[in-house]
Amino acid sequence: MIDCGRWWRPLALVLGLSPLAALALPRAASLTPCADQYLLGLADPSQIVAVSNYATDPGQSLFAAEARRYPSTRGGGEELVALRVEVVLTDRWMPLPVTERLERFGIRVVQIPLPETWDDIAATTRAIAAELERPEQGAARVADMRARLTRLAARREAAGQAPLAAYFLPDGGSAGSGTFIDAVLRAAGARNLAATLGRNGWGTFNLEQLTLAAPDVVVTGFFDQGGDTLRMAFARHPVFQRLLAGVPTIAVPDRYWICSGWFLAEAAEYIAERLPAAAGGL
Repeated sequence: MIDCGRWWRPLALVLGLSPLAALALPRAASLTPCADQYLLGLADPSQIVAVSNYATDPGQSLFAAEARRYPSTRGGGEELVALRVEVVLTDRWMPLPVTERLERFGIRVVQIPLPETWDDIAATTRAIAAELERPEQGAARVADMRARLTRLAARREAAGQAPLAAYFLPDGGSAGSGTFIDAVLRAAGARNLAATLGRNGWGTFNLEQLTLAAPDVVVTGFFDQGGDTLRMAFARHPVFQRLLAGVPTIAVPDRYWICSGWFLAEAAEYIAERLPAAAGGL
């Protein structure tokens, strides 16, 4: 008879797990770019069964290199059953029929919310880590996020007046107070133009307001994905193009804020390192 313990114990030590703990970890897969970040950032490598088709794209994933170790999945129930998946991470907008179908296969579906504040991000990170039975990794990610935010706070105090930043998606979408974009901009040391104008939540921006506001910097997200003419109409508008030509622009790589998670602290750092000095504004 083969003594499995003879080879399993050394392997478990390498993975940083006890044999029993490693065996107990649920087999997990992710179905969306956001879920990929949570799975690859929180799960133990031994429990990752599959990732989404987007996971290896360095433009959309902070863990693209790690993702290449695993097969990709389109999320079909039969496919996930064949892979013996026990937990699936996906986004909150996953259609209910899909969720119900996976659950009928005996697969636990964990839908990741869209936390808007740092405290909610910390709570979500810990909750998803608990679903993966990796609470210590969730705590570590939260601690790292908090440390980054503390360093950014010290940087803000030293910088003085915060520059006025206008955030845009290519379709003219923007984000006011109460959004994770606003949290990121403030953490980076900028004033969010939409919030300054009294905007709350997510919405579009008025070009006339934009011309009068005179921001110190434009922060863009997801402009490199291209798309149809309608989606890019705002980005190509002459008024917006004149604004880009006249003020500094920070194009944040999609991977830093593909969704709302502990990794948004890295988005804030990216912006902070590129912010111009304040030049007045509202």
